[in-house]
Amino acid sequence: MSLDFTPQMVNRDDNKIIVIGTSGELAKLDFNYEYISPYSKPFPTTIMSGVLFENIWIGIWIDRELQDARMAGIPLGINWENGIGRDILRTSSSIGDLDIKPKNSTWQKILNAEPMGLSKVGENIVFATKNKGIYMINQEGEEIWRDHYPIWRDMEISAEMNPIVSIIEDASNIVIWSAAGGVMKLDQERVIKVSKIFRLKDKISNVKFSKEGRWFVMMHGKSIAILNDIEDEPFIIETPGPVLDACFESEKGVWRWTGWRHDGEMRIRDNYFSFKKRENIGIHISNSKILTNDGFWEDYSSS
Repeated sequence: MSLDFTPQMVNRDDNKIIVIGTSGELAKLDFNYEYISPYSKPFPTTIMSGVLFENIWIGIWIDRELQDARMAGIPLGINWENGIGRDILRTSSSIGDLDIKPKNSTWQKILNAEPMGLSKVGENIVFATKNKGIYMINQEGEEIWRDHYPIWRDMEISAEMNPIVSIIEDASNIVIWSAAGGVMKLDQERVIKVSKIFRLKDKISNVKFSKEGRWFVMMHGKSIAILNDIEDEPFIIETPGPVLDACFESEKGVWRWTGWRHDGEMRIRDNYFSFKKRENIGIHISNSKILTNDGFWEDYSSS
């Protein structure tokens, strides 16, 4: 099965798959990779990230030209529909016009700074806004708490150049990763337990976490880093190209990944790793299936 649009990322859980397109498309798929309902474009701007819960999908839409950033929740139990065009957004009376919102959304929040690191923590959501703070909200968009924006005082670049790339739940802690290698662990009371800086060759693009596989760090260049604990030194692997997604397969004890014209895997028992050439670009991997940048679901190349 292939998609009718160009995909950029995937949100999934044990029951469903949400594919996000490069132009703001959204599609609900079953585990046979078939459309549950026709894909839609609820809002005329780019979707930067999303999180999936049992009954709702929550996403962030951004238009930098119009300085428009908003978060909204769309229920899963309805058919998603197309929303307004960009011309209406451009000519609306104000960017904060609450009558302008993603189609079918039950709530939205107009954001005054670009959000980063959107993540599920339990049944809630955590995200940061650039140089403003870090926030937890519930699935209805209601604020639970807010705290100071993470700062690494020994960082050699400004916070403007060091966005938050991932916020991940690890047991009862929240672990925050920045592009320049800053890592901060907060406990349930948001007390800093660990704060350190990894000196890596390239900036971090994304981080994945598994209870069994632990930490998988993707970078903008041709390398990845794998750690058992954030206080360990990373195991660095030079890759044939940038890595765009990864998942841990518990039965085999391996991290598998996909990216620019290659797939790869590393066995955590002995750090053995291998690559295999891919003719296209993999943007998502799960259950040994790859979603490519041209919208096809393919088998993992190294299997």
